Amino acid sequence: MVSMQCDDEYPKEASSNPYGYGLTLHLNDDQCEALGIKAPLRAGAKVTIKAMAYVSNVTESVEDDGDDAGNDVSLCLQITDMELNPTGKQVDGAALYAGSDSE
Repeated sequence: MVSMQCDDEYPKEASSNPYGYGLTLHLNDDQCEALGIKAPLRAGAKVTIKAMAYVSNVTESVEDDGDDAGNDVSLCLQITDMELNPTGKQVDGAALYAGSDSE
């Protein structure tokens, strides 16, 4: 795993999110149900995400900040399929998510 925390040189959202814009996923009720989440998770609980995505946009530009020799490249990824598991727990084949930390 690689940390996505931004250096100070990259713009961030107005909030104090150290990971920058676009790295927050919001799941609606139907999506939570599809992942097997039947009870609210405790705020701060850690989960493991496995996802399938496709590259929806690519940009390449000439290096402008001098931090490396190659061109700057950025990607937009559209997540299409996802699996969510509580950290440190095994998941059976019937459900992707076994329950909340409170169970």
